[in-house]
Amino acid sequence: MKNLVKVTFLFFVLLQMGCNKETRYIYEVEQQELYQSSSEKKTLKTTTQFIAIAYNDLFGTSITNSELNKFDIALQALGDKGIIQDMVIKSLINRSGVQIVSDAAMRADVPTFVDVTYLRFFNRKPTEFEVWKLTDLIEKNADISPRMVYYSLTTSDEYRYY
Repeated sequence: MKNLVKVTFLFFVLLQMGCNKETRYIYEVEQQELYQSSSEKKTLKTTTQFIAIAYNDLFGTSITNSELNKFDIALQALGDKGIIQDMVIKSLINRSGVQIVSDAAMRADVPTFVDVTYLRFFNRKPTEFEVWKLTDLIEKNADISPRMVYYSLTTSDEYRYY
């Protein structure tokens, strides 16, 4: 009986200490330096990196493990990863929930759209030529949509590297 009282008392003391202690976690995000040019990207993304990064870039959230595994199996099953990566991007970009700028917003300030889009997908600022070329292409072609620009950037060779 005496031991039971001691154990019960010790249990409540530990419980009280655990309840009063406030645990706080501090997460810090390291600053990331932007690439100065595409030539600095020399490492090919793995298939899982490519899928996870593309999903995050398009949806603004992380992909689930089950969905990542499905895409990863498809990418590893075939020899030509470029074709399958293209199909993965098509599949993702045509889903609902993709965070795409409206056509009107893109055309309201095309150079800013180009800057923001390059930062989003390439983690670097575009060169003056890239800004001029893409701006010119968008302004001269009413058929070019933000979805098409996102698709072209995410299926580019540069996007496959970091």
